[in-house]
Amino acid sequence: MRASVLLAALSFYCALSAAQTMRDPTRPPPGLGGMQASAVQAPSSGPVLQSVILSPSRHAAIISGRLVERGAYYGDALLVEVAQDRVVLRTGAGTQVLKLYPGTEKHRPGEVRDAP
Repeated sequence: MRASVLLAALSFYCALSAAQTMRDPTRPPPGLGGMQASAVQAPSSGPVLQSVILSPSRHAAIISGRLVERGAYYGDALLVEVAQDRVVLRTGAGTQVLKLYPGTEKHRPGEVRDAP
């Protein structure tokens, strides 16, 4: 009996130590997509466009967690335009464009771009 308890404890210990060194199978491999940790940009301190709502009766956006209808204010900025991938905020100082996917650009199919 004592040997079986000792064997059970030993197998539990081995399983526990193996589980601590196992890699998460759902985690993407390092370097996937060519982005490195240093290439990831820090979030900006300004407003962030998170979603747009477009329907025949409603044009709105979720900006930094707050629902803003077209024609309504986000802080001191008026939401003047809502498009599929961006919104335009206007203040007394000028306009600000918030993009849903910053750092991306639309191109027509077959259009060739020069490399940066």
